Amino acid sequence: MSLRFSSLLVASVAALLAPACASLGGPAPERAGPGASMGAIHVSYTAAFEALKEALEEDDLLLARSTARQLRGRLGRELESAIPLAQARTRTDDMAALTLSGELPSRESVEAALLAVDRFEDIINGRERLAAVTLSIELRRRPGEELVEARLAGESSWAEPLVIRPFAASILIGRLHVDKEGFEVNWSETVVLEEGVELAMAAGGTASMPLAELPIQVPVGAMATRMSVTLVCTGGELEQAGDRYPARVITVREAERTDIAGWIPTGLVEPQRLVRLVEQGRGSTDVLLECAIRIAPSRRAEALDGLGRAIQTLPAEAVRPVVPAIRWLLGVSGIDGFGRDERDWKQLLAERYDRRVAAGEIEGLPASR
Repeated sequence: MSLRFSSLLVASVAALLAPACASLGGPAPERAGPGASMGAIHVSYTAAFEALKEALEEDDLLLARSTARQLRGRLGRELESAIPLAQARTRTDDMAALTLSGELPSRESVEAALLAVDRFEDIINGRERLAAVTLSIELRRRPGEELVEARLAGESSWAEPLVIRPFAASILIGRLHVDKEGFEVNWSETVVLEEGVELAMAAGGTASMPLAELPIQVPVGAMATRMSVTLVCTGGELEQAGDRYPARVITVREAERTDIAGWIPTGLVEPQRLVRLVEQGRGSTDVLLECAIRIAPSRRAEALDGLGRAIQTLPAEAVRPVVPAIRWLLGVSGIDGFGRDERDWKQLLAERYDRRVAAGEIEGLPASR
């Protein structure tokens, strides 16, 4: 194995470890930087570390755990016979000569490799625990106020209590306002959570914590506002019984809510009502859009399935009034590559319908263009 290949591996492994190890900063005791430790690892361990790195890149934690365990056993055995470089310089035997020439790993090199295995096992431990946790944003309206409280909620299936700390956390708030003509206004902002985020969950338990209070905003002239809230962070850490593990990627399911203007009825609408209006050609843009707004988010796909069937017999121009409703149901906004050309939207719905029929997700006849 060439020294060039070894150097490239050292660099790639260090790159994998560095962000995760950085997340262990703060109050936790710091260990030597990964770059320094990896730079001293002997070339004979290259293949094992490459296999460990590939297992983690593929998120195969069972293989990564097995590989790390085997490598640790090998290093433990070689540590017993390896000699320090300082001692090798004072000896004249073959083992000392081979150590000084780099043919055999020195004690320092074995210790550096063991430290790197520690770091890899920290990553594995963090991923195993994070895989047992589901995180989401919840939006709760404050009674009697035009405010919603954004909360971080977690559910853990791990057998021990866990604490999750996202680093440099903020929430990204998006608002889509739409008027009765289907005109859309997008607005977004970021709120930095300066006090930090720390969610403690009992073993196999749930927990939640407040993040921010957000105003409900439906501008004058708008029919409705769709608000989405997402937690953004630069990784983080998990803690269990005082031990900290890196969490390089923390996934949090975003939350969405719809607020409608006071002059629109609040009751939910069945998806079939919208479909019938389109089939019969009786709906203007504002009527169709109101129906779409009042369809429950969990049934938007059902409405799109029905529209995909309905447009089969409609000329392209007949799709024009329903375009804002389609956009609302699909959750697209702004410059999305389609704009308001009814021919594009008819084709999109037809292709979506065909895919779902072909996949057996719905029953029906292939949509005509």
